[in-house]
Amino acid sequence: MHAIVCQGNGRYYVSAVFGYFRDITATDEHEKYIQSIRNPYWIVWDEEKKRLIRWLHMVPNDKYINPQILIIDSDRNNWNMDDEGVGCVDFLSRELLDSFLDNEQQPEDILEKCRSMDAGYIYEEIQEIKGQKEIDNLYWASGGFHDAYIAKEELQQDGTLYLKFDGAWGCEIEIWLWGDLEYDTSCKNPDCYDPYWYSSTILQEDGFIYFVDDNNMTVEKIDKGYCYFKARHMKYRIIPE
Repeated sequence: MHAIVCQGNGRYYVSAVFGYFRDITATDEHEKYIQSIRNPYWIVWDEEKKRLIRWLHMVPNDKYINPQILIIDSDRNNWNMDDEGVGCVDFLSRELLDSFLDNEQQPEDILEKCRSMDAGYIYEEIQEIKGQKEIDNLYWASGGFHDAYIAKEELQQDGTLYLKFDGAWGCEIEIWLWGDLEYDTSCKNPDCYDPYWYSSTILQEDGFIYFVDDNNMTVEKIDKGYCYFKARHMKYRIIPE
């Protein structure tokens, strides 16, 4: 697993992710809900990749819900975790992490294992969707396009459709679609309708990629009531806030 670690004002770095934990201590149901949003944190490298740190999922002390971790590679095959995704890589544990995370000097053998796990990873800002892996990664980074809207739509001279989404939590998203392109964005025309997306579906079928403004969609369900895109190819770029 890898993530963009957002530092604010467009500053960020990319880190391997080694764990995800939540501390929910409240007994009141509403307060539990607040803590479930505000308290989760990830275990990542510091900016210089010299030590491991806790990094809150949401920007602290902010009245808005602004993620400061954007997952760009969701692979957790080497993690031990519960049904809610809480856990860490298999050579760590919550108890072990708590024993050294606040120390200036951290165990070199642990850091070396983390470096080995991270070795060879190269972050490419523009990702082409080849299969389910890239689809899953885009869902993670975009939050399923919840609260996003199309801020720019441009059909380029070579037939590529360029889209820029704003409003997604923690980022903007650029998308390019090309090859036997079909699309209809009329139902999200801001002059007539609510432009915001609340969910999305990306699926592949018969050599095409379909991108639709609703969840759990199938090709058969797509009609004029949806904002949809169909193309042979699709690529995207995540722009951290």
